Amino acid sequence: MSYQMMLIAVLLGTALYPFFSNHLPNQRQNASAVIGVLFFGVFVLGAGEYESLLHGQPLHAGIEVLSFLFFGAAFLHRTRGKFRLHTMSYIPYFLGVGAACADPLVAGLGLQIGVVALQGVCLVVMIKAYGNRIQTVTKVKAYYFAVLYCVVDLAMHASYDAANNTTTVALSFTQALYWLLLASAVAHMFFQDFSRSTLRKQLEGLTKVDNQVMQLAYRGKRVLKDFRHDLRQPLSTMGILASVGKAISKDPEVTARYQHIQTAQRALKSMLEDFFEQLTQAIRYPSQSQLTPLKPTRIDDILSPLVEEYRLLADGKGLQIRYVPSDLIVQTHRETLTKILRNGLDNAIKYTKQGGVVVGLRRKGGRVCVQISDTGTGVDTDQVAKHHKGWGHGSSMVMELSEDILATTQCKNRYYGGKLVGSVFEVLLPGDAELQAYAKQRDQEPVTTLTVRVLTISEESMTEVKRILPCAGFDSVEYSTAGAYRSYLQALHRGMPSVYIMYAGNCAEVEKAREEIKLLCSLLEYHPCCILVENAPEKGGHAIRFDDGLIRIPCHPKRSDKGLHVLEELFPPRDAASPTPAKPKGTGAPPAPTAPKTASLL
Repeated sequence: MSYQMMLIAVLLGTALYPFFSNHLPNQRQNASAVIGVLFFGVFVLGAGEYESLLHGQPLHAGIEVLSFLFFGAAFLHRTRGKFRLHTMSYIPYFLGVGAACADPLVAGLGLQIGVVALQGVCLVVMIKAYGNRIQTVTKVKAYYFAVLYCVVDLAMHASYDAANNTTTVALSFTQALYWLLLASAVAHMFFQDFSRSTLRKQLEGLTKVDNQVMQLAYRGKRVLKDFRHDLRQPLSTMGILASVGKAISKDPEVTARYQHIQTAQRALKSMLEDFFEQLTQAIRYPSQSQLTPLKPTRIDDILSPLVEEYRLLADGKGLQIRYVPSDLIVQTHRETLTKILRNGLDNAIKYTKQGGVVVGLRRKGGRVCVQISDTGTGVDTDQVAKHHKGWGHGSSMVMELSEDILATTQCKNRYYGGKLVGSVFEVLLPGDAELQAYAKQRDQEPVTTLTVRVLTISEESMTEVKRILPCAGFDSVEYSTAGAYRSYLQALHRGMPSVYIMYAGNCAEVEKAREEIKLLCSLLEYHPCCILVENAPEKGGHAIRFDDGLIRIPCHPKRSDKGLHVLEELFPPRDAASPTPAKPKGTGAPPAPTAPKTASLL
């Protein structure tokens, strides 16, 4: 066996793997084309050495059919976005297979040329069946391979005109054409495999923005925005009524109850605002850090409102609640610590029938400890150890929240003179060692970025879009007037952005912009988040549309605020990386808190 046939065998084995296992779009078709070309090469390169491969021989007939079966299959079901070749393309495909079957039975160069021409026509019809659903670049490649395949086939027949025993075309010329065809097919297969694999690997290190998720987030935020607006009205009414009732009441007890309603209204409003904010953050794309940010916080700003919130509830049960304000500053997350302490206060008052509750600060092993002590019935320590629960209410939530802010929580009984006198709920805040480990973890955390590449048709549109496009929601922005194919090459060499925005500055550019963005989706094939900002009428027509694989934002250049504000909703301004927890300037290490003056509750 010659080295040429050995090379064909090696390449055939290599192409069979992506044909059977490649999951990337269209890559199986590319491998199919290579396999068809390799089968064709068996008798192009081997007919001069093996008589069984000459025209009219059974082996020649079988290889001819296999060659067109695989090569023609490469033109079937070519996917470009959601566009597929029409099933009618199977008619010219099987007609071409039939021509391949008849080719070895036909004698005479003229008839053989007619059979090959029929195969070429079938390939052209299959390409034409795509219509405008694939782009020019794809069509040019398809025509190139179809024509070159047929030219090599014709040259092969002319090199071995067995009927007339003549050689019209030199065998070396035919083989040179074949090597060109084979090199083109193999290079095309490997290039697209490499480019798709490269893009997928790049995507792993970026924030993948899915259009369907964008649609869900956008509509969810709209519903949330409306609900938030509608909810403010009854909350405000509740606060106003409580204020008016407190002002006109002459009964101290009634006034105290109005005060309690007002305090509860403020607490409810704060909790709902925090909930809405967290829900809004949950449907945004991640910032540079996924860890809960710990910031310098004055502990009294958390404890004082909570104590006042629960004071009237304690008064209603005849309980005392005591707390001495402190100016201590700690590193924590305010909303999270508030939820933890609210749970502790709520349980302390709920399970205390007489006596009271004391909220204080202590120092434990260099760490600040917030204590909520009560004179209640205590806790079942066996159940606590078994189920890892404090009072059994909200304990799982407290444990998860504590882990987020590097705190440790525990609930234990208090004894005096050997008798149970109540329980204490402790929140041990992180010390210097924990904060340093936290800072190191943040430094080592993978950075997620949200990048956008803005494309335009003309330089005039580029100047305009730089002026009006809101880009505060992205970490980096690139502008380019390059077409879709050059943008695809840029994605390979310079990295793949998370979002593409195609801007059409006037009516004349809209159709061209649509074609370019569709071509870009076709080339990239991983379905990036593509946004088309297109011209819209001055009146009406400003509703955002989530088409299949494309977000369309109508915008009039003279009234850009009517359309481009949608980008700010889709991509809100990115939060800067939370500062590394550090000691506040001028404060040094947190001072040991002064023990609160707690009168005996026994």
